[in-house]
Amino acid sequence: MVYSSRKPEPYIKTTCKDCLTPLEFLPDTTEKNDQVEVKCWACNKIVTFELDAARTGLKNTKSTKSKFTTKKRGTDEKPASTEYYDLLGVAPTATQDDIKKAYRKRAIQFHPDKNRGDPTAEEKFKKISEAYQVLSDPKLRKRYNEFGEENGVNPDGGFVDPEEFFKQSFGGDRFVDIIGEISIGKDMREALETAETEGGEQDENVSPEEKAEKEAQREKAEKERAETREKRVTTLTAKLINKLCLYTELPDTSESSVDAFRQIIQIEAEGLKTENHGVELLHSIGYTYLAKANQYLNKNVAFGLGGMFHSVKEKGYIFSETVGTLRTALDLQSSFSELQKAEEKGLSEEERQRLETEAAEKGLQAIWRGSKLEVESVLRDVCDRVLADPTAPKETRKQRAVGLKIIGSIYQKVNLDVTPEIQSDKPGPAA
Repeated sequence: MVYSSRKPEPYIKTTCKDCLTPLEFLPDTTEKNDQVEVKCWACNKIVTFELDAARTGLKNTKSTKSKFTTKKRGTDEKPASTEYYDLLGVAPTATQDDIKKAYRKRAIQFHPDKNRGDPTAEEKFKKISEAYQVLSDPKLRKRYNEFGEENGVNPDGGFVDPEEFFKQSFGGDRFVDIIGEISIGKDMREALETAETEGGEQDENVSPEEKAEKEAQREKAEKERAETREKRVTTLTAKLINKLCLYTELPDTSESSVDAFRQIIQIEAEGLKTENHGVELLHSIGYTYLAKANQYLNKNVAFGLGGMFHSVKEKGYIFSETVGTLRTALDLQSSFSELQKAEEKGLSEEERQRLETEAAEKGLQAIWRGSKLEVESVLRDVCDRVLADPTAPKETRKQRAVGLKIIGSIYQKVNLDVTPEIQSDKPGPAA
């Protein structure tokens, strides 16, 4: 038997807002009106949908695009997706009581036991339950309004927390005792929210009182960030001092004793290097440790010129890394602009995927550079406090610097495939 076929058409898939039956339709690309009326094949009701600019999809509905998107984040008033609200038959401004009442009504209406002749009844009921679980939880609802279902909304597992994402992407839990909790995820989110708020203020009349309140909120947020960073530095300082005690409290400075310390650090590094960006993080941490150790150990060499040299070298490195990070961010911004212009003009799915993949790769690179800059900044403060600890004798601080140099050397030589040899040179100030 020979089956007939048809020419593929760019049908838009959606769901009837009234009976929740899956449907698809083919819009007329010659029409200029973005609103279209579609008759449901199951219940014969006419429902209205809004087409996107390319007329290949719907506005404010679940998207099938990559999670790296150039679209602006939604708000509570204009959510990124309205699919869950449509499933319950409520507006995005609905109260919790409205959502609860709508769910009860929909649950009774579409319960599988009442619709045994409908093979899609069970799936509809599940989707209604899923929508209720998200919208009835204030935190999940806020995240859904901002990003839609495609960006991590999962009633069973909750949302993908940006801060947790960055922590796991760059080192994971095993690096927390060394670098602390990476704050770039939280900082980026707050920066985006501030930018969006300030952008809206340009178009709206904002009273002086409201501006003063927003400024007070920004100052409060800045103070909280400073307090969080201070707590992070204090905690990491205590942890690093404890680790260096393995060296400073050695029974003697014989080669065998020092090699035992190196062996402990080497084993630690071998375990850390397998984490996400583990090798890169160890190299970055190692560089910072070495730079600070050399700066301390050489500050009294040649009338202090040794320490000054390392201080100038450190500032040059910071400047270089900052410029590199800014260039990466500008490159990412350029990729997003290119993708946005291409989307407005219309582009093939293959070209879209290429541009989105390119933007995603540059996005991860920018995030990594920003995270690295943050980590090194925090660790420089930690090392300064460890080596300037007024409660420790001068000789102990010197030994801490030597131990820090040993750790830094081992970290910097870590390779993902080849285990670096353990050095056996005796400890002492380096030139």
